[in-house]
Formats: sequence, C-alpha cells, structure tokens
Amino acid sequence: MQRYVVLLVAWLLLWIPGRAQTPASGDASTTSPTQLDLQSYQRELSHIAETLQKPAEIPALRRSLPESWTVRDSERVYNIPTKEISEALREIERDPKKNTAALLQARLDAMRHQTEELARPPASANMAEAADKLKKIMQRREFREVSGPSRWDLLRGRVIRWIAVHILKLLSLLHLSHKTGNAIVWGVLFLAVVLLFYVAYLWMTKSSGDASFRAPAEPTQSDGRRWVQGALAAADRGDFREAVHCAYWASVAHLEDIRILPRDRARTPRESLQLLDQHPKEQGVLRTVTQSFELIWYGYRPVSASDWAGTKEQLEKIGCLQASIAPTVPS
Repeated sequence: MQRYVVLLVAWLLLWIPGRAQTPASGDASTTSPTQLDLQSYQRELSHIAETLQKPAEIPALRRSLPESWTVRDSERVYNIPTKEISEALREIERDPKKNTAALLQARLDAMRHQTEELARPPASANMAEAADKLKKIMQRREFREVSGPSRWDLLRGRVIRWIAVHILKLLSLLHLSHKTGNAIVWGVLFLAVVLLFYVAYLWMTKSSGDASFRAPAEPTQSDGRRWVQGALAAADRGDFREAVHCAYWASVAHLEDIRILPRDRARTPRESLQLLDQHPKEQGVLRTVTQSFELIWYGYRPVSASDWAGTKEQLEKIGCLQASIAPTVPS
C-alpha cells in the first residue's frame, strides 16, 4: 500500500508542472498584437480570403490570428481587432454549409477597399492635381469664350428673387394656398418679362426710325427745293454719291409738295413706290431714281458723272428741276 502512495505522489508531481506549461486552450489566439504596414496588411487579408477556399487550413489560420493588427502608414497608426474574423472562422468550422464564408469574404473585400483608400495620396494633393488639370482644360480653344454669369445676370437674379420673396410674403398675409401663391407669382413674373420685352421693342422701333434711309426731319413746304440745292452743290464739288442721295429725297419731297404722296418721311423707298400705283408716270420716274439710289447709296456701287446726269434727267422729268436752270456738270 505504501508503494502505491509513493507512485501516486510521484505521478502528481510529474503531471502538475506539465499541466502548468500547457496552454489554456488550443483555440486561444496569440495575445501580442502584430505590427504591419499597409502592404503587409493587404497581404494578410488576401491570405485569409484564399484560405476560405481551403477548409482544412481554416483551424490553423484561426489559431494563428493575433488579437489585433497594428497597421501603420506614413503618418497614422490603426488598431484593427480580429475578433470578428476569428468568430466567423470558428462558425465555418462548425457548419461549413452555412453562408458564413460568403459573408466573411464580403467583409474582407470591404477591409481591402478601405486599405486602398488609406493608400491614396492626401486630398490636398488630389485637389491640387485636379485644379491643374482643370486649368489646362479651360485654356483650350473651345473653352476660351466660356465665362460665368455677368454682373447684369447676377443683378437681374437678385431683383427677381427680391420680387418673388416679397410677393410670397404678401400672399401669406392674404392666407392663400401654396399652389395658388405660386401661380400668382409666376404670372406676375411672366407679365414683368412681357413688359420688359415690350419696352425693348418700343426702344428698338424708335431707334430704327433714325435709319439712314429715312429723312432726318419732318418735311416742310420748301423741303424739296432744299434737297435739289443740296444735289446740285454736291455735283459741283464732284461728290456724285451725295448728289444721287439728295436727288432721291428731292423727288420724294416734290411728290409730297404736289400732294401725290402723303407727308410721311418714315416710309421706306419701296413703300413710296407702292403708294404711286395710281400715278404710273411719277411711279416710273421715282422707280428709276430709287434703283440708282439704292445701288449707289446702300450698295456702294462706284458712281460717276454719267450716273449723276441720268439721275438729273429724271429730276427734270418729275418736275422738281427745270432744264433751263440746271448747271452744266463738270467733265
């Protein structure tokens, strides 16, 4: 009996130290964290993703994982726990048929994507590079005329917003619905735009009345004679273009003096011809003068003394210039 007690004590002495040196569990993870750079961290994630395709290696992979990874880039340090990955690997070991592997694969892909974002250059460098590219693009020929809103555009926008805000305030005091208020606001803005275009149209119409083919002033009873004198004076100094111009208006003024044409110097040359349908003789003479006048005055056709002579002959036919008082054209 004493012999058995000695053997039992000896066995206990041998078993207890060995038990103390044995790890607490075969599934315990390494407690010390592993320090990695971004590239090494990406390789670790890729290794785990590849191991998911080899179920026999998953237990060894799980046991080799540290409690966390310490990932360091050029300026920052990140502490990334591995608990979620370890639990997913344990679940795969227990039940390989569940979709845990697919979920873990998606998680690893997301972690790799985050690592790629960290590896990119700082935003300031990207912004500087983008600004430089934009500057080069805007310097191209097709973008040289591109510009932002002008001061007039900005002022017009402020005025329209101011009007809209105050109209909405007024409508809110009248307790109108939002839909009705919007309809009234857009109606007022539409009327304002129409009024603006109408004022611009009146201004352009008034300006067009001063065109070069119209007389500068209202005609008087002696207006025809004044145009004749201007034509003769221009011919004397060799300015036959001005002479033909004055001769045309002398013809029109003469027809107004004898009441064949109404006194309206706002008419165009073609309108004056249409009003002479009941006077074919005067219409034929004025048509000849008008054709010469338009080619020389508007068409800038070269004019000579012979052109003036033909126009002066038409003045004699129409009655505003007597042949006996017409001076000789210098040769």
